[in-house]
This record gives sequence, structure tokens and C-alpha cells, in this order.
Amino acid sequence: MSLSASKVNQYFRLTVPMMVKNNVPITPPYYTLWYNYTTGDIPKLNQRMDDIIKRLGQCDSLMCDKLLDEFITNAAEDKLLEMQSNINQVVKSMGHSTQNAMSDAEDFNQTLSKDIKIMAQEASQSDAPAAHKIVSIARDFMDKTEHYRSQLEKQNAEIQALKEKIAETEKQMFKDGLTEINNRRKFNEDLAIYTASATDTCLVILDIDHFKPFNDEYGHLLGDKVIQSVARTLELSCAQAQGAQAYRFGGEEFALLLPNADIQTAAKFANEVRVRISRLNLTNKKTGQSLRPITTSLGVAQFKPGETLDALLERADQHLYAAKNAGRNCVRPVIPTALAS
Repeated sequence: MSLSASKVNQYFRLTVPMMVKNNVPITPPYYTLWYNYTTGDIPKLNQRMDDIIKRLGQCDSLMCDKLLDEFITNAAEDKLLEMQSNINQVVKSMGHSTQNAMSDAEDFNQTLSKDIKIMAQEASQSDAPAAHKIVSIARDFMDKTEHYRSQLEKQNAEIQALKEKIAETEKQMFKDGLTEINNRRKFNEDLAIYTASATDTCLVILDIDHFKPFNDEYGHLLGDKVIQSVARTLELSCAQAQGAQAYRFGGEEFALLLPNADIQTAAKFANEVRVRISRLNLTNKKTGQSLRPITTSLGVAQFKPGETLDALLERADQHLYAAKNAGRNCVRPVIPTALAS
């Protein structure tokens, strides 16, 4: 059931202040989550959010990420992607039909224009009223056909704009709401493609060290800024490595995929990323105070032909925990040639 414009505006006025109150960035994924909370369309979501706010005082972006995965992403995005695919097919079909109709109308008008000229010449040599009437009707019909062609042209432009909008929406479905880098859905898709086609594929999973105490010390807004800074650093690093891609898993956890890279290359790259993040110079703009250094722990694993993707993820996770157990701010497994500075 579609909502009236006044109802949509009412929900908007209720949703945004709640997001601000909970220190949640106003991005499409987070807005979708809070909009559903406002409308009460997903009762279990409301129960969970109410419980979180009661226990923690607010439902910040980290908690929202978990709720998005649980209540919105897996079900709603699948349905939306299916709808977008269907719409895209319809739009594509409409586009072909409109293009054909425009072409037919133009050809018809050109032919009709030639015929009218011939009829006009013949009518000028005749005093018969019927001949002049036929020419007049033909010219009127040609004007209407030209108007129809003009309308088709306008409709075609609207269809092209809609196709571009659909493509942009589909692209956003694979972006993380807070950082704008690739999300877990995109990771799952790329991992399947890379492991099926690339000779060597390496996975790096990294985690920001001691992030919860950082959030407690500096607050969730600065915590979000740290996550965004780490994401930008990962993207810049990946831009310098052929084919590498960065993803946010959720919370303070990220992943990197390196197609056509062996374990030595991946471990070296992971260590370079670790060093670059540790050198970030972040400050609290309100106080001018420098934040404590940001460090990360990283686990690296190379895909073994024939193994499941879950097995690859599990090995990378094991190496991540090995890095944490080794004191954090390091890469595991240890590859001496890769980690040498």
C-alpha cells in the first residue's frame, strides 16, 4: 500500500531527529533502518532497537550495522535487487520500442512529406475542392505525426534517465552506509568471482585494535570518523595495487581482496597498510586534542584451489586472531621477506 505524501513527510520529520539524537549519519541505508523503526513495519526491529537504547542509551552506527544485516540487508536488498532487475528489463524493452517507434515515425513523415509535395503540385493544377481538402488533411496528419515523434523523443530521454538512476541505485546497494566503500554483499560477490577466475587470490581481514575502549573514551562520533579514515586509507592503498579491493564487513572489521597475488605479496601489502594506518594523525576538532594512534591487526590467507570460501574466511580469521594474540598491530602469518622494512 502506497503512502500519501503527507504521511511520508510526517515519517521523515520523525525519523531524522531520532537519527541525529543517536549520532547516526543520515545515509540511505541508515535512513531505511530508522524509517522502518518509525513506521513500525518490522515489530521485531522495534523491539531490538528499544532494548538497545534502554541498555546503552542510544543505538549508534555500529549497532545499526548489525540491525541492518539482521533486518534490512539480507531480505529487503534481495527483494529490491529483484525488483530493480525486473524494472530494468521493462525499461530496456520500453527503450527499444520507443527507439523503433521514433524511427518509424520519422520514416513515415519523410515519405508523407514527399507525397504531400506531389499532391500539392497536382492540386495547384486542379480547381477540384476535394484535391485541396486531401492536401490539407495530409498536412494536418503530418503535423500530428511530428508531434507524436516529438513526444516519443521526450519519453525516450526520460527512459534513459530512469535507466541511469536504476544503475546508480544498484551501485549503491553494494556500498557501506558509513564509509561509502564496498560492503559485505559486494565482498561475497567478488570473492566468488575472484576465486573462480584468478590464478591466485589472497584475502586480508583486518580489525581496528581496542576500538570499543576508543569509542568509550572519545565517543561514537569520533569513532565513526576513525572508521571513515581507515576506510579511505584502505581505498587509497588499493588504488596503488592492481585489482585490489577494500570492503567493510561491519563495525571495526574490514577486508581486502587481492586477485593474482601470492601470499608473500599479500602479506607485504597488508603490512604496508598497517603502517599507513598507524601513521594517521587524527585530532578532536572540538578540543584540538590529538587522538591516540590507530593500530590494526591483520590476518592473511591465500585461496587453495578446491577449498570452500568459508574455509578461506576461517583461515584468514584464525590468522587475524593470531595477530591479536601476538600483541596486536601486526600481520599474521609471519612472512619474513614480506614484513621486512
